[in-house]
Order: sequence, then structure tokens, then C-alpha cells
Amino acid sequence: MYAVVTLLDSDEVMVAPSHWLSPDKKQCYWPPFKSTEKCMEAVQNRITAETGGKPWEKLNISFHREVVTFDKAKEEQKNIEEQKERRYLLATGFSPILKRQSTQGMSKQKQQLTPASTSRMSADYKDELLQMLRDIKSTVQENSAMLNKLLKDNTVPEVPSSTCVPPKEVKTSLNLPLRTLDDMERTERELKTTTTRKKYVKYLLGLGGFGSRDVIKNIMQHILTDDLAKEFNWKGRGEKKPFSQLILADVIREAALKKNVIKVDCEAEIKKYLSYTADRLSRKRPREQEGPGHEIPNLIPTLMDNQPEMSWDVFDDDI
Repeated sequence: MYAVVTLLDSDEVMVAPSHWLSPDKKQCYWPPFKSTEKCMEAVQNRITAETGGKPWEKLNISFHREVVTFDKAKEEQKNIEEQKERRYLLATGFSPILKRQSTQGMSKQKQQLTPASTSRMSADYKDELLQMLRDIKSTVQENSAMLNKLLKDNTVPEVPSSTCVPPKEVKTSLNLPLRTLDDMERTERELKTTTTRKKYVKYLLGLGGFGSRDVIKNIMQHILTDDLAKEFNWKGRGEKKPFSQLILADVIREAALKKNVIKVDCEAEIKKYLSYTADRLSRKRPREQEGPGHEIPNLIPTLMDNQPEMSWDVFDDDI
């Protein structure tokens, strides 16, 4: 028996021996051979899914159907590929082309073209259209792979609040993240010199992030711990200290602007980050008290990550 499946990672429709599939038909062993011919031979001969006694990698799949013979499976593979290409054609706005082709075909029939001639022209046009779709699909897949790589390369891990250990090069040069009010006062004195300020801006520019939210979140996580962040709000209302009056805030704005985050967005994201400090600490404290080896399920979603965008003018009196 052979199965026709779609490999979810590459969106390719493939044929595989039925015994390569997992019982739930959501995964499939796949040969590690670089040669297309060798892979085809392995499929056709229904060999055991291992090399040198080591099982092959399992890939996530979408199962379509199962047939008895390899030739029938190849026919089904071709049919499914054509169906996907037609759906893609309609989804990408090429339907007017199909309609126009149909209208042209009817017009040419009125001009007394033979059925064979009309059929041949339709087939040629279809092949050209399908090839164009294959080229578009290939380009989309290449762009998706490039985007995934960029996202992976620019992902910055979240820094824990009171137990964070900064990278060695940061610890020895900038002493980040700041942990206490004394650290903040020392840093404010150091930032009065142009050399130190440039070092901070350069370091902050090296942190990843896409969009104002990610950029500012990454900066704030690396600049100060949550234990120190809880001592501040933007304007210093209540018993909190004003973050907006720090030289450090000017440095963050300068670095953010170089990363295409305008001043108003930068300040809005800093306000948001500071306002949710208590929430972050309330979720992290139980995990720290449990110690290593214990996991506390995160039953409450992170407010900062999941709240809809809103005007910060509403909360200005509180932060």
C-alpha cells in the first residue's frame, strides 16, 4: 500500500509507503538521501525506514489518501498537485485570466476552429499557467525560509527578573542589567560622559526585535531587572520614581530612534513595560521559590503580550 501525503514543512505532495506513516497518520519517516532518484527508489521498493539500524527522521504530514499500487499513487499525487495549483490560482487573483481564456476559447470556436486545435491551445495555455504558478510557489517558499531564518537570528530570550546572569562581555563592560537603585545612580553618573553614552547606545542597537514593541521590550529586559523596574513608573507618581527624567531614558530613546522607533511609540512601550512589572514578578516568584526541577503552569496569559493596543492617555494618571 502507498499513501499520498503533503510534507508540511515544504508543502510538497509526495508518495510514501503506508508503513512509513505513524498510526495516527500525522507523521511519516522520510529518507535522508540527497539523490531524488534514490528517494524514489526507496519509496517504490517500500524499504525499511532506517539506515544502518538507525530510524529515519519523522516529518509532519497531511494525509490525503491510500492506494494499492505505486502507479496509482503517482496519479493521485499529480491530481492533488493540480488541485492545489488551481486553488492557489484563484486565491491569488488569477481567476480573471481563466475567465478570459474561456471567453477566448468560445470566440475562436465561432471562428470555425477545429475542436482539436482549440483543445491543443487550451492545453498549451494550461501548461504555461501551471509553470508560472510553480515559479511563484517556489519564490514564496524561498522567501518564507529567509524570513524564518531572520526571525530565528533576531530572537532575544527573555531575561529573568532577579536571577538573570548577563553575558560575560556585558557584565564586565556595562554591568547590565541594573539590579538596585545604587546601580541606577552610578549609571546615571556614568552616562553624563559622551563615551559611556555611546557604549550604551551601541549595545542597545545590537539587541534584536521587530517593531516598536519587541525593540523596547528587549531593551528594557537587558537594561534593568524587574526587581528594579518595580521602583519606577513613567512620571514618578505615587511612591515611584520618574523613569522619564533619567538620562537612561534619553539613551533608550536615542537607540530606539536609530532602530526606526519614533519617540512617542518608544515612550508608550516603556510605560507599558513598567506598568506590567508587578504582573511579571507575580508569575516569576512562584517558579523561583520552587527551585529547579519544578514547573508552575502558566495559567494566566502575559498581559503585556496579549492585551489589545490602547491609548496610554487613559492611564496617564496612574503611570
